[in-house]
Amino acid sequence: MSSAQLGPEQRRTSLVRMASEEFDIVVVGGGVVGCGCALDAATRGLSVALVEQRDYASGTSSRSSKLIHGGLRYLEQRDFGLVREALRERSLLLKLLCPHLVTLSRFCSHSPVTRNGRTSVPECCCMTRWAAQERCPGIAIFSHRQALQLAPALRPDALVGAIQYYDAQVDDARHTVTLARTAALYGAVLASSARVVGFLREGERRRRCTGARPGVGR
Repeated sequence: MSSAQLGPEQRRTSLVRMASEEFDIVVVGGGVVGCGCALDAATRGLSVALVEQRDYASGTSSRSSKLIHGGLRYLEQRDFGLVREALRERSLLLKLLCPHLVTLSRFCSHSPVTRNGRTSVPECCCMTRWAAQERCPGIAIFSHRQALQLAPALRPDALVGAIQYYDAQVDDARHTVTLARTAALYGAVLASSARVVGFLREGERRRRCTGARPGVGR
């Protein structure tokens, strides 16, 4: 299934619809989270409007590490459930959802290596299991000498050994725009260069937010 086109004509049509129609959900912000929410809601049959004051992925989403983490950072806390969830989601991106945007990247780390040159069993098991699931090269444990050959810039006196493992890197801006275009394909109404200038409220003490008022963006 191809994605819908986003452009000046589409934007004009979206702004007209936003001014004249009611929507189940209004998403403010066209970063990866906002576009992802719009896509999720649209595929569930909800009517969705999304406004972004600049361009899609122009904020935080354009300044990320560009990594799709597999939960390696949570191994230290032994949060294996969260590691498993991260690996499952990343596997979907690599294999099914957007393999053209997510690729494997090789990393070398000395932090999991203990003074006897070995890694902890849980860390090795998790990384090895992920490597098998993703059909990528497994982890490799390097000695002090091998690690310096691999990365000569490392400080010899601060190094015991190293582990080579694989993470995943994403073209984050294209990924966000793809989410936006796919959301539009499923019926979401999107407009960039349109910011929210106020909210519509009703009910007791006007606590209930019932809508947003878009304005021309910068």
